[in-house]
Amino acid sequence: MARAFGFNDDELKLLLVAVRQMRRTFATPRKKDEALEAYAQLYDELYEKLRDMAGPLPEKVEEALD
Repeated sequence: MARAFGFNDDELKLLLVAVRQMRRTFATPRKKDEALEAYAQLYDELYEKLRDMAGPLPEKVEEALD
């Protein structure tokens, strides 16, 4: 499915890592400021969509995303 959007496997992996990092960035502040919750939720949803698009990942990549 990623190819349908013009992404190759490496680009999709990079997107997953970038979105994962943003989720980590919001992890602590979202607990302290409710205004950030909406943005943090968008990153959570985007991560899940990208993860679904990626399909099965090699174990090494899977571990990096956890």
